Amino acid sequence: MVNIMRMDVYRLVHGKSFWIFLAIIVGTAALATGMMSVVTSPEFMQSMQSASDVAARSGFKLSITSSPGGLDAGDYADVDAALAMLSGGITQIAYIGRLFLNGGALTVMFAIFLSIFLASEFETGFSKNVFTVQPNRLAFLGARVVEIVVLAAVFVAVALAASLASAAVFGLDLAPTPLPDFLLWGVLVTFVTAGFGMLTALFVWLTRKMAVGIVAGVLLSTGLVTSIIQGILLLFPNLKHLADFTLSSCMASLGQGLDVAGGLSSVHVAVVGLAFIVLGAVLSAVALQKKDI
Repeated sequence: MVNIMRMDVYRLVHGKSFWIFLAIIVGTAALATGMMSVVTSPEFMQSMQSASDVAARSGFKLSITSSPGGLDAGDYADVDAALAMLSGGITQIAYIGRLFLNGGALTVMFAIFLSIFLASEFETGFSKNVFTVQPNRLAFLGARVVEIVVLAAVFVAVALAASLASAAVFGLDLAPTPLPDFLLWGVLVTFVTAGFGMLTALFVWLTRKMAVGIVAGVLLSTGLVTSIIQGILLLFPNLKHLADFTLSSCMASLGQGLDVAGGLSSVHVAVVGLAFIVLGAVLSAVALQKKDI
């Protein structure tokens, strides 16, 4: 198993996809934070007022509300409240959650990367060489499970670091999160991300197809599957709480923060994340019995 992991580390370091996806994460954090910095700046509000004044003099009414005369004091109060929701007083983990967790941006990128990385083994014949040297496919699976968890941790760590660094560069005022809470939140996000990764890997190993892994990973990561489950559970009110045991529900809760009111507890998220990692590993053990040589 150790030799398999060494070969995979070599493939990762010398390959392009790993570094490309990490660069995309950094670029996403910088771009989103830069845009946030612009729209929350006093200069942006002044430009909106100037545009409204010019439009009013030309006979064209420019308004962000139903007020016929353009922006007024009430409009500014509404805008200030909206901007406060976006940036003012928001905690570090809540801000990162809005960038990468709500909507599944981080897990979508992770699922696509894993599909490319795992499917390439079968497309290039790498898996054939591995299974020739190491016929025990459980050792192969064990190495992959460890790698998926570690890679999930790397993706999460880069997203956290890039978000906080971008906020510091652009001068966004984020409320600090206590270090123990920040670390716990990062671990929970890693568990859930790894859970999505294991499900994506399962589809790749079942079909040996990159496209199938990407489609399945995206559908799961964006919460579409969970939405369908929630719709079905509406027919059974006594069972609607079962939707809380999906990875998407756990990630949505983490996107709001740690142990927030109305969200899921840290223990609940940890148990669900670990359960999906184990479930994915068990089902993958069956999928990998398919002979490739």
